[in-house]
Amino acid sequence: MSENSDGVSFIPPTNAAKRLSDTLAATFVMVILIYAASGPVSDFVRWFIQATSDGFVDLSRRDQRLIMREHWMGAGLRSFERSFLLPTGLILGLPIVFSFAISLLTLHRSPRWYWLNWTLTGGALVAFLSWILKVFATDGGALPAALPLDFVMFPLAAAITLYLTWRMYGGFIVGFCIFWIVYFFVRGYLPEWTGILAGSESSFSQSIRAMVLNFWAQTGGMFGQPLQVVSGNVLIFIVFGAVMMASGAGNLLMKIANRMTGGMVGGAAHAAVASSALFGTLSGAAISNVVSTGVMTIPVIKKAGFKPAFAGAVEAAASTGGQVMPPVMGVVAFFVAGQIGLEYRYIVVAAILPAVFYYFGTFLTVYFEARSQGIGALPAEDRPSLTGKDWVQCLVFVIPLTVLIYFLFSQPSVPKAGFYGFVAAVVCGLVLFKEFRSRRRIWTAFVDAGRMAASIVVIVTAIGLIVGLIQVSGFSGRLALLLTQLASGPLPVVLIVVALGAIVLGMGLPPGATYFIIVIALSSGIEAVGIPPLTLHLFVVFFAVMSTVTPPVALAAFAAAPIAGADPMHTGLQAARIGIAGFLIPFVFVYHPAVLYKLQVLFIWFGGEAPDSKAMIDYATIGWGDLLWVTFAFMIAMWCIASALTGFDRKVLSGIERIGRAALGLLVLVPEVTIAGPALVAIVVLIGAHFTQHHRAAAPSNHT
Repeated sequence: MSENSDGVSFIPPTNAAKRLSDTLAATFVMVILIYAASGPVSDFVRWFIQATSDGFVDLSRRDQRLIMREHWMGAGLRSFERSFLLPTGLILGLPIVFSFAISLLTLHRSPRWYWLNWTLTGGALVAFLSWILKVFATDGGALPAALPLDFVMFPLAAAITLYLTWRMYGGFIVGFCIFWIVYFFVRGYLPEWTGILAGSESSFSQSIRAMVLNFWAQTGGMFGQPLQVVSGNVLIFIVFGAVMMASGAGNLLMKIANRMTGGMVGGAAHAAVASSALFGTLSGAAISNVVSTGVMTIPVIKKAGFKPAFAGAVEAAASTGGQVMPPVMGVVAFFVAGQIGLEYRYIVVAAILPAVFYYFGTFLTVYFEARSQGIGALPAEDRPSLTGKDWVQCLVFVIPLTVLIYFLFSQPSVPKAGFYGFVAAVVCGLVLFKEFRSRRRIWTAFVDAGRMAASIVVIVTAIGLIVGLIQVSGFSGRLALLLTQLASGPLPVVLIVVALGAIVLGMGLPPGATYFIIVIALSSGIEAVGIPPLTLHLFVVFFAVMSTVTPPVALAAFAAAPIAGADPMHTGLQAARIGIAGFLIPFVFVYHPAVLYKLQVLFIWFGGEAPDSKAMIDYATIGWGDLLWVTFAFMIAMWCIASALTGFDRKVLSGIERIGRAALGLLVLVPEVTIAGPALVAIVVLIGAHFTQHHRAAAPSNHT
């Protein structure tokens, strides 16, 4: 039995459905690559026509465009674009058709339910192919209309979507979606005392017509912005990361992480943090990080002497950070780019310091826990040595990531950057890893990539339905009005409310769904909140991501607990403590904007233009002193808070000292020098006294 990145099991490869599903998964990857390659192919065609047309550069722009259209290669490319790359029905329809077929064909493992797999697959194909044909018929500019057949196909597609989501991701998100479906029909009958839930009156027929028109006859609901962002930008990065790991880079990455951190106090746990951080640069998915690296790291952490719950929590917290680790951040980062109209590369640069801060805080918590348990470095025999071959094979990370980062920085086309990164990854894998040079290995890599992409499309289809229901029902407008009224109060109160909303929703929803629901509520109130859109959106992203390690439903921790053989709830509590930095960082970059914006100067240093967007703060208004201060303050604050939560520094901390450290750690982050300054002085005195007491206590024993 095999599993995809989200732990979804599939039947053994012994029946026709599995083989067909694998073939579709590999084919889906080829479709993704074709879409992503459209930019490079267009560049090549233009270069070829210029190189083979005499005097091209001396012609007027009008004549150059004429040659581009009439040249056989240009005409062929234009025809292919019009027939395959541009039609809305194919851009949005093909990912859904492939993803549902791939997932449904292998949904039930028991042979007695194979018939249901085929039936659901057939139903999904009929419904979504009919949508593709309908969109093709209206692509010419005709106004969309709900036809009688649509009233059959939309409920069929929605039912299959909810069933598949339930089987793959559990009941919470499906129950949440059903709540909004029911609300859509009863909103007009709710009494006024229900507050923002009470909506305008509409009959059942009006509601179903509005639902079919907005979610089926038009590109909304399941075909809305979540799917549009994923289809246009994200899938190529899923393929990039999957192929990179399949090449053999995963084992090498673990080896590097153990070598880097094995000599530190608590080295085994630090290796898990380092490996998850490195994995995060490639995948950006918390649960997939847990199940892929956790089976290797968690047993080693337990063997070093850490308790099972803490071992699982380390992996869960470290993997969670992968969703905010550039350059391949989680899917939700692409949602941010699409929602605020900002190029993805600016978001990547903005996330650099928050990601570093997160892993610094994680390292500190692990360090203090190791000291409190008396756990030292990994034994020398357990620390792998890196051979010359290993150092050469490290190019499998360096070259593809360098290519990816270069194209993300140099031009705004995200799919083009992903495609060039993919090509670099495949070439490096073939050159550097002998075992990757087999058709079976490459086939497996493509199949795994296709399955991972399919699982992402399935969940964003359900997310799109939820988002559409909230918007069309009018609830989002009423919630936005409430938030606008709330925003007239103190900013900390507004931020705390938004943070709590993201955490509560995120306990049962993926970060992407949580982000969209919160942002819909913020859509009309962002200006009233009074902070730049990028800051506010990343604030929501961080808390949506941190919800995966926040009990009572900490999805990443729950995935790690069985591997560790620990109680899921205890693992979740420990993961929240280890990842405490993630709950503080959003407030830090709201009040210290240098964290997000000062590094945007990188674009100037690399010969580009200064970022210019209303979604951001001008980096020139922020000094380097601001960045240095907040970096220093955060390091000091995390030292205090991590040691306070652990109850140990050089020796056991008293209850009063733990409270004092935690309070001073928070105060030093306050953007008022009259508060942060005295807090810093008090921290220096407190920690200095602690070290002095420790050395005095250790001196007699050392003398003896």
